[in-house]
Amino acid sequence: MLLAFGSSIPLSSQDIPRTASGRPDLSGTYDTATLTPLERPEIFGDRLTLSEEEAATIAQGETSALAAAFGIPEERNIESAPPSAAPPVGGDGSIGAAGAVGGYNPFWMDRGNSAFQIDGQWRTSIITEPANGRRPEMTPESRERLAQQAAFRRPNSGTAWWLVENGLDAPGPYDDPEIRPLAERCLLGFGSTSGPPMLPVLYNNLKRIVQTADHVMILVEMVHDARIVRLNQKHAPAHIRSWLGDSVGTWEGDTLVVDTTN
Repeated sequence: MLLAFGSSIPLSSQDIPRTASGRPDLSGTYDTATLTPLERPEIFGDRLTLSEEEAATIAQGETSALAAAFGIPEERNIESAPPSAAPPVGGDGSIGAAGAVGGYNPFWMDRGNSAFQIDGQWRTSIITEPANGRRPEMTPESRERLAQQAAFRRPNSGTAWWLVENGLDAPGPYDDPEIRPLAERCLLGFGSTSGPPMLPVLYNNLKRIVQTADHVMILVEMVHDARIVRLNQKHAPAHIRSWLGDSVGTWEGDTLVVDTTN
């Protein structure tokens, strides 16, 4: 992770707010919501930036994108939309806001309203390396970990299917809170919002940075995860592991470079 000053207007080193020790002052609250995708759409190839017209098209297409992704009619995705009738009891079974208990409507979604800029240039993707802006192929170890995670998923058919399949004495997927995933229990932010890497998600994209001489703390709005970056220190032993990893930062000029292990 790199913490540096990005702006639509290039800043000189003299313009950067600084702490008493002369380091860039990263303190503040930042909104990381963006319509820039993590991976670059293949249509852009190795192109790093968007034109002004392309950026405007992305911003204008957000209501259609919500409709396609969540089944929410476009006319309900604008602020002037009139109140709609309540969904049927139990939900309508769709993936949209009225689909089931806990469904989200557009009021709660905050994916951003535009792509993001760095030095005045609209970016085609969050990933910039490799040059095509796309994730490399997964390693065999990563595929195995993904398969292990998928093995814990259980269908939600609205019935206690496990009693039929496994018998009354067998543990069910909802018998104990410890069986449920960390994100579902709101113990850890989902969608990699807390990192590493720290990525934008569907909502709750604010990050609060508090900086001292020897620590940088990033408080994440989602689930209020706090990522603590220790400056100029050694990593903890490999057997000491944590949900957000062990983050150690070093300054390289005006850029704080954070290496996370464990």
